[in-house]
Amino acid sequence: MPTLAIAVEFLTGAAYLSDPFDGGRPEWPPAPARLYAALIAATHEFRLGEDVLQAVRNLEDTAPALTVPEADIYPPHTAMVPNAHSLSYPFVREEYSAQPAHEVVPAGPLVYHWPVPQAAVAGVTAAVGHLYRLGRGESLVIGTVLRSDQAPTPDWLPDPLGDRSLRVPLAGRYQTLERDYRAGRNTAIPDPPIRYRRTSPGPTAAAAGPWSDLLALKVSPKTPVDLRHAAWLAEGLRRAVLAQLADAAHPQIHGHQPSLHLAWASLPNVGHAHGDGHLVGVGAWLPHDFDGEAQRQLRQALLAVDQISYGGRRIAVALPKTDSAALDRVTWAKPARVWATATPLVLDYRAGEADRNRAVKTALMRSGYPKPVRVIHSTVCSLIGGVLAGEVRPRKSPNPRVHALIEFAEPVTGPVLAGAERYFGLGLFRPIG
Repeated sequence: MPTLAIAVEFLTGAAYLSDPFDGGRPEWPPAPARLYAALIAATHEFRLGEDVLQAVRNLEDTAPALTVPEADIYPPHTAMVPNAHSLSYPFVREEYSAQPAHEVVPAGPLVYHWPVPQAAVAGVTAAVGHLYRLGRGESLVIGTVLRSDQAPTPDWLPDPLGDRSLRVPLAGRYQTLERDYRAGRNTAIPDPPIRYRRTSPGPTAAAAGPWSDLLALKVSPKTPVDLRHAAWLAEGLRRAVLAQLADAAHPQIHGHQPSLHLAWASLPNVGHAHGDGHLVGVGAWLPHDFDGEAQRQLRQALLAVDQISYGGRRIAVALPKTDSAALDRVTWAKPARVWATATPLVLDYRAGEADRNRAVKTALMRSGYPKPVRVIHSTVCSLIGGVLAGEVRPRKSPNPRVHALIEFAEPVTGPVLAGAERYFGLGLFRPIG
């Protein structure tokens, strides 16, 4: 029987989940029974048909393994919710009551490794593609079935002797869901839990992020570019490279693929006594698994690029002939515990002022770095030569821009690129201690 690796990513960075047996506690990870109910709901709401419904029902009476990311759990806030969410539903006459809403911020996607009969694979995959929430209504998600070579190793396994418990959908669960839906209420009786064990004490913090080498071009001082235009200059380099490669461009260069592609870089003159906020260079950060053919194409294209067009200007660029700190990978990548943004970080969602330290932390973890132990956000850059966060023009994202000073528990090898526009020059950190 094949096993589907069902990845669930929380789109706002947060999940809102409470333990149905104890509303005072969060539920993390989300129980397989919760995912099963969400898939049934998506199948009905999007009218995917009887074949898909029957395929999803094959998940009953099976216990998937899980890959569970590290997560931050924040103090609950009070929300008014239907009493059908409570075990006391049949005995409480009020329609709504105040219950705690727990917020969990995972460091990455959660993956369920679920055994599925071959005949049900297509139907379950279709339902996963229509999954849009898991938990409370604000727990917006996107579901993906991973290829076998993309699936991570499970670290939560069903085990009768395990010390953890997760609810799984038993045979006949669909009938109870359907019964309660037709009665106009959410199901009041939770699925029974089974025992699980963790295969390790948890994920260990990475010593480095996903990036390795830097290939850079120098911006001519005859056509200077202000740091405020960092994202647009990076976008201009991408267009220039793709114009050289045309249809032959490797997927890790053009970026139209799910696997990690290169990040276009704008390299500012900041962080030292003579920092003036101009862009010294542009280039590309290569991921650790960058394909050899993609690297050959990129080097060939960069050799042919002598100017970048953006905003009606033509910016002259060339291979650097002399050493420049801003064009040296070590400047941006040497191991350090304390890092500061050289270009503002664009948050992954529209966080309010009081929530932005947490949003920065979430952006770093979602970008492949360990959880920082300290974050201070500001509109002002900590580095000499930096500019106010709000003065930098992003390409597309309307989300807030912030500067940040961060500290990791252990030294991290860079570069550190984080946030919604990290692939286009923004969210670049510089090590400072």
